[in-house]
Amino acid sequence: MIRPGLIVSAITVALMAGISIWAGGQLPADNIPVHWNAEGIPDRFSDKREALFLLWLLPGSALFGALVFALLPQIEPMRDNLFKSRKAYNAVWITTQLLFLGIHGGIAYMMIIGSGQEMRSNEFVRFVIAGTGILFIIMGNYLPKTRQNWFLGIRTPWTLSSEVTWEKTHRLAGRLFLIVGFICLISAFIVDGIGLVFVVTGASVGTALVSAVYSYLVYRNAPDKRVNPDYIV
Repeated sequence: MIRPGLIVSAITVALMAGISIWAGGQLPADNIPVHWNAEGIPDRFSDKREALFLLWLLPGSALFGALVFALLPQIEPMRDNLFKSRKAYNAVWITTQLLFLGIHGGIAYMMIIGSGQEMRSNEFVRFVIAGTGILFIIMGNYLPKTRQNWFLGIRTPWTLSSEVTWEKTHRLAGRLFLIVGFICLISAFIVDGIGLVFVVTGASVGTALVSAVYSYLVYRNAPDKRVNPDYIV
């Protein structure tokens, strides 16, 4: 079930490594931007040594993430259910890896061209938010099709203790994630600065809270709810 994710991860990590090698040869000796505020303005600069470390941090993170995705099915207590949810699992895995690749390429580009305080990166911030929106849309499309498992979806004590609660919660969460995804996409092009961060964070946190509370409310009257120490999360 993990072959698609492994193939895409191998390609994206190799591309990110190539970007790091190429960008490392283009960087100046110092005055390299390595952090940007919510307005897209560089607010911290470093020398080439630290910049190179940061350039290799994201490929390392992508590789670690791929290994986690590859190993989780081996330790999943509900392995059959996760296998039935493999399309959703691979979709989230692949989209996450592609988002890593896009972010890494953007950071490398901004490090190379951003040698002064006047350089702004609003467009890159918008790209990241739009990419996150696409990830949410994909998750929203697949969440209602997932089965009970411990690693993918809205995993509360109540969804893991009732299949009815899992199904109803993920139908609602799927719609909410779709809405949040489109909010991110639209906001990426019409909202500026810190306002963009607040909109996206507020929508994401709100979706998680609503889904968790809804799972509890559904569980209270679920005909198949299980009350057993073995199901305590």
